[in-house]
Amino acid sequence: MTSALEKIAAIESEAKSRIDALKSEAISELVKKISALKSDLAVLESEYAGLTGRNLKGEKADGARKRLSPDEKSTLVLTVTEIIKAAPNGISMRDIVSAAGESVSSVRDAVKQVKGLKKSGSKATTIYTLK
Repeated sequence: MTSALEKIAAIESEAKSRIDALKSEAISELVKKISALKSDLAVLESEYAGLTGRNLKGEKADGARKRLSPDEKSTLVLTVTEIIKAAPNGISMRDIVSAAGESVSSVRDAVKQVKGLKKSGSKATTIYTLK
């Protein structure tokens, strides 16, 4: 013969085990939903970055550094030479980079290869002209 207290304890333990089972089921459902939404969000973020060139925080989107082939490097040197020739009073590195449309490091390497280059100023105020 079981007392009322024992019945209460049995019902409570059964209810606790049922609640725990439902909680773990709910957690697994949420984890599945979150992972599905994360993959959808990653796809949308990459599309957004491709269209705008920026991530969702407004920062410049991460992209793999583009390596130039030897032909592209020689073409860039010619392009940079033409850009500098077109500026009779000289041109800054920032303006050369924006006109060339390549990375700063690529343009900097191309500027080093330009023949007859004259520099005036220092660091950010350097102006490039042809002799």
